[in-house]
Amino acid sequence: MNLVGLKELSELLDVSYDTLKVWKNRDRLPEPFQVISGTPVWDWDESEEDFRSIQKNENSGRPRKPKISIAGGLIEIDLNENKKDKEGNASIRVMGKSFVDIQTESAEPNSKSKNVSIRVLGKKVVDINTDDFIEVDGEDKSSENS
Repeated sequence: MNLVGLKELSELLDVSYDTLKVWKNRDRLPEPFQVISGTPVWDWDESEEDFRSIQKNENSGRPRKPKISIAGGLIEIDLNENKKDKEGNASIRVMGKSFVDIQTESAEPNSKSKNVSIRVLGKKVVDINTDDFIEVDGEDKSSENS
């Protein structure tokens, strides 16, 4: 027996905790195995298939923001990409404070070159354009020296 609550289900199903609460209120979740102190719990071994068969509406709500949490939330890594504008951002926060921020954006419309900016603790340490580099044909040059 593997008892799980909404928070564990959130991780197992890769669905936000708030979404699961909405589904619970709309009776979209299977019947719980038991309710303990007002909190529903399910036997994951018995109900996994039922949970995995719940239809997810992929187009509702705000777009998901990729986020990685390490060490119980002490370190967070956020990745954002705007495919339409070919821009991207990444940030690393330690204990809620911005540690590293990386931003990329197209140098010009319809151009492959990008402007890349890296800040560490708020101070700009790199500000480059990818056209400043020589394009490599993809061969691993380091293996020729072996």
